[in-house]
Amino acid sequence: MADKATLAWTIPWDDDAVTAVAFVGPGRLAAGNELGTIYVLDLPEKEGTPASAEATAGKPVPVRRLEGHTNTVTSLAALADGKTLISASYDHTIRVWDLGAKAEETVEAVLDRKAREAAAKRNSKFQAPPPVKVEVQKEARVLDSHQEWIRTVSLAADGKQLLSGDDKGMAVLWDAAAMKELKRFQVQGWLRVVALSKDGRLALTCEFTPRYAQFPNAIKLWDVAGGTVKLDLGAKDFKKGNSVVGICAGAFSPDGKYLAIGEGGEKDGNAKVYVLEAETGKKVVELGGHQYGITTLVFSPDGTFLASGGRDTQVRLWSIPDGKLLQEAGKPRGGQFKDWIHSVAFSPDGKRLAAADMAGQIHVWSIA
Repeated sequence: MADKATLAWTIPWDDDAVTAVAFVGPGRLAAGNELGTIYVLDLPEKEGTPASAEATAGKPVPVRRLEGHTNTVTSLAALADGKTLISASYDHTIRVWDLGAKAEETVEAVLDRKAREAAAKRNSKFQAPPPVKVEVQKEARVLDSHQEWIRTVSLAADGKQLLSGDDKGMAVLWDAAAMKELKRFQVQGWLRVVALSKDGRLALTCEFTPRYAQFPNAIKLWDVAGGTVKLDLGAKDFKKGNSVVGICAGAFSPDGKYLAIGEGGEKDGNAKVYVLEAETGKKVVELGGHQYGITTLVFSPDGTFLASGGRDTQVRLWSIPDGKLLQEAGKPRGGQFKDWIHSVAFSPDGKRLAAADMAGQIHVWSIA
């Protein structure tokens, strides 16, 4: 149950901040970092048992390294086939990876390099475990429709369409299987959030304004077929004074009934999560989210839970639609500029939840 989620593993990857996570099938986890690297890890069936003979202390180890991106990996999405991974980056590209493809080479990998170096300085007799061997592969395809930082991608719950958004305010709708561009939507500001409803009929775009920008925040719900704005949510219900609330996270429920959005940015006090009726934009429940700001939102596969992550290094689990707080996972580690939770993801069977944080760690909780 979501109110009894237990930490299964904290996997160190201290090269830089871990910025994106996604499950590729129930037992395989992909994670990307600020340097543009993506690792794929095979998780044991049972918590506390090694995934391979090379695993140490009951923790999973990487089995593949995906090389191609040259800047921060901002978002990951996996198709239901269990082998196709889609990644987006500040390098202006979307890359498609076939995890069933033959690897190009095998190399040694160490995910806790900085920790090993620090331990060796403290103790001259420290002996680190040997590196693990990982297969290296290149992408199957590179998509270059975007000409600016791509901040986010969203896969519709039916797996048929994908939406991506960038810092020029351009959102691109893709056929997810063929990765063929279908349509573009243009807005004024930076697209911090895009999201698609289950059947791809509705799309959410959230424009987030940095301090020095001349454009305002905006929250828009689109009729995808018509390419028109169905509801301007910011102008309607989400204003403080004359300004629209800055939204940095958003997701549709798998059944398309609900839409969750979360306040973000350098926010004082308690940032809120709003759960809305997807068709009307009407507020269903208001949740007392995270201190400093919310960075990511994701519904469980059955739509009964919502997971939120924030700048306070915590993941919160909420029941939907009543909005009851079921559990707080993770511990604050010093404030919004220390260790954000960048990304959270549920496994396809809903039994595991993963999170990526600024400190260079991947957390995996067992829910069932």
